[in-house]
Amino acid sequence: MVDFDLGEFTNAKEKFSDDKIERDSLKTKIQNLKKEKIFLEERLLDAEEVRQIIQIVSKKTLANLEFRISNLVTFALASVFPNPPEFVASIETRRNQTEVDMLFKEGDREQAPLDSDGGGAADISAFALRPTFWTLDKTRPTFLLDEPFRNVSPNFQNKVSQMLTRISEELGIQIIMVSHAEDINMAADKTFRVRKEDGISIVEEEK
Repeated sequence: MVDFDLGEFTNAKEKFSDDKIERDSLKTKIQNLKKEKIFLEERLLDAEEVRQIIQIVSKKTLANLEFRISNLVTFALASVFPNPPEFVASIETRRNQTEVDMLFKEGDREQAPLDSDGGGAADISAFALRPTFWTLDKTRPTFLLDEPFRNVSPNFQNKVSQMLTRISEELGIQIIMVSHAEDINMAADKTFRVRKEDGISIVEEEK
């Protein structure tokens, strides 16, 4: 006959009860983890869709920005020179940073604006970029320029003056410019001549 140990039986019963509680707890955790897994998978799919949408919108935005930059600068060049280069702005991502490559394109030939002959086209482009970027984040519509077209040939100065007037009117901006060029002010609303006498600057409005 086997001796019955009530203490061992009680311990075994308590252990069984504890194991059952632990099993039920693990079952609940597993169910919760499965639900969390499904939730995270759904969020991952949603995030992937959002990422794709952002990429599409970003590409369209950058393409629109490239067009706006290229279009206004090319317009400014065409307003001054008889056979101007096409201005091309290409937005690239390098080292997780967005950069803009700016080039003059003539047929199959491309070059940096600062490498162009004479520098006049580079002056026009540098000016046109200012109101272009201003249209992206409009602040005070006034531009102060100091000899911005010093490299433009004298025979194109009148064309520059007309170009400035058109851009000023179309964008609704005011351009205040200092220049020694005699013909740069042909289309200006107001022109002031500054001269020095005995070390004193005298400003006179030209009629």
